[in-house]
Amino acid sequence: MNIKDKKENLTKDELLVDYIKDQLEEKMQASSMDINVTCRDGVVHLSGFVDVLAEKKYAEQIAYNIDGVRKVENNITIGIEGQITDKHIEKEVIDRLRNNSYSEKINGIGVKVKDGVVNLVGHVDTLKDSHIAMKIASEVRGVKDVVNNTQISTLGVIDDVTITNMIRDKLNRADFSGEDIACTVTGGIASLSGYAQTRRDAEIAKELAMSVEGVRKVINKIRIREK
Repeated sequence: MNIKDKKENLTKDELLVDYIKDQLEEKMQASSMDINVTCRDGVVHLSGFVDVLAEKKYAEQIAYNIDGVRKVENNITIGIEGQITDKHIEKEVIDRLRNNSYSEKINGIGVKVKDGVVNLVGHVDTLKDSHIAMKIASEVRGVKDVVNNTQISTLGVIDDVTITNMIRDKLNRADFSGEDIACTVTGGIASLSGYAQTRRDAEIAKELAMSVEGVRKVINKIRIREK
């Protein structure tokens, strides 16, 4: 049986597993070697080992962004070589937060670490700023999880109507068509609905809303158009 015949005989779940494995290998390279993938009825299960929390989250994102995947169960374990103390983790997270191209935006964030769990505290201007800080912390070895307890300093300063207009302006100027995406804001909570061409476009729309000052949460109800 040649490769073409084999592909034609695979079930939808088996095809998803093959494609996810290909994407993990392409985008994560050697980091994907110890990741296992199974799928049943569109629900993907990830297991195995990676070096840092960021790789675990990235693998989940890669799987979730593939058409046909309904849900991702992420049971990947973070492997830790040697003894990494909370003190070491805290120092490394602080160093990375203070020394990166985005440091000016997140210099109001403090760090506390207990049992490998990083707790981010302090103030930021936008929800996007806090999520960038979380991503930076998740790339440090030994980090098991990152908890975001930062406060949005612009919360309540800008009214909901202005926030809505700023989000709509960003969507209209996006590389994809944001005309089919609706936005409502109540108490700083932005709710996105409507349609996007791909999951990636829906995620970009969410990131754009998160970058607007005064937004404290984004609820993403955007649907993907059927091809």
